[in-house]
Amino acid sequence: MTRALFVFEARRLLRHPLVWGASVLVAALQVHLSAGQTPDLTIDPVHATGLFTCLGAAVLVVASLAASREGRHAMPEGLAALPGGAEHRTRALLLAAPLVAGLAAALAMGGYLAIRLLAGPAGGRLDVAEPLTAVAVAVLAATLGVAVGRWARWLIAGPIVVAVLGYLIFTNPANGQAGWLLPVMQEHRPDWPQRPSQLHLVYVLVVAVLFAALALLRNRLRPVPAVAALVAVGVAVPAGAAAVSTPPPARMPVRVELTLAHVDARVRARYFGPDAYRCAVRQGVTYCAFAGYEPWIPLWEQAVGPVVAALPAARRAQAPVVRQASPTWRHTADPTAVEAPMSWGHPDQRRILAEDVAFWASGLRDAAVRGFDGRRDRLCDVRGQARTVVALWLVGQVAPPEARRELHVDRYLGRLTSLDWGPAEIAYAKALLAAPGARAKVLAHWDTLMKPATTVAQALPLLGLRPGPDAPLGAAPCR
Repeated sequence: MTRALFVFEARRLLRHPLVWGASVLVAALQVHLSAGQTPDLTIDPVHATGLFTCLGAAVLVVASLAASREGRHAMPEGLAALPGGAEHRTRALLLAAPLVAGLAAALAMGGYLAIRLLAGPAGGRLDVAEPLTAVAVAVLAATLGVAVGRWARWLIAGPIVVAVLGYLIFTNPANGQAGWLLPVMQEHRPDWPQRPSQLHLVYVLVVAVLFAALALLRNRLRPVPAVAALVAVGVAVPAGAAAVSTPPPARMPVRVELTLAHVDARVRARYFGPDAYRCAVRQGVTYCAFAGYEPWIPLWEQAVGPVVAALPAARRAQAPVVRQASPTWRHTADPTAVEAPMSWGHPDQRRILAEDVAFWASGLRDAAVRGFDGRRDRLCDVRGQARTVVALWLVGQVAPPEARRELHVDRYLGRLTSLDWGPAEIAYAKALLAAPGARAKVLAHWDTLMKPATTVAQALPLLGLRPGPDAPLGAAPCR
């Protein structure tokens, strides 16, 4: 009897448009939200798991309606004439609903991850427990839906539970480590230590078993579901407590005199240990990425290589190391390095990396450091200088030069200095990009062009450019 009912319920759920509509919707929406960003296996499954709770919501409503159908108009009389009782129907639903829900979540998550892997070289490290949690949450939603349908047979009961859980999950990041007691904990960054994902996966699965046992106990008290409920509680409590007690990824103190001893041991090992970086030399430039992010090195090279290739041989031989940096964990700043970000894909990231190399090559970065006077929003005025035009021309090898941007002078303290140039320098740089033989002229007069005292007006004959808009020298120029 249970087998026949299981087949019936499974077929019905497999044909249900809400289950598969939600599966397609969450996968498509997550692909859309991730578009433009290079795949990061550290955070992509975490973000997807959060959105996949919408699939769990649909499953919960469908399962609760299926479990509560026998309390609707004329249903008790009709079901009473059938062989088997409510216990058989509950068992059939508890077999069919989690199976279909898990299958839908697995297909949707697998499809999303496959699309992301095809979007470009993937960085980071995949924690298999993260995508499995999305499947477990769908299973949990199915058993919870059956329990709600059995214990509260109002049609509105399922949507009410969905609304309450949805609000709690949405506000969960404010709960700190206690947030691990809910099915989904979305707060995560690519440079944070590994989450207690395995413990949380166990916790979600045993809570699903608990709700399944509670649904069976609604019909009559039997030893098997009662023991299952007790065992589930016995496992869920220590698993949840262990996840909650995991040290949170607290940020490093911002006082210089504090040392790495004040940083979480997991952070020290991953971001400051001897094996923190994997380095490769490409076209004479050294690139160092955190473990797992080596596939992004060729992408960084696309932003750095054209700038370095446009430099004189002597300057090219001094090219700085391009080292991936964490925005969360800081200890010391390497003034000789150029920092690559923890995420990649936005066009501005490519331009900013090219700017960092161009400002190093032209000496503008050193000028910004020397010009820093302790004020956070200090402008380093580099208008009217020939090297500013050359630096913007170097940036133009990768992306169109734009207005001034902030430079991290002392990245550990978080102080910022902005290099300030104007439309005149951008216009001359664009004209130089369009001029034939520009590279040869820049290389031939490199030493002169790089002198802070060389003005734009003096550089125009050397570069073969005609005078255009005025390029006034700033009131307090950086030298």
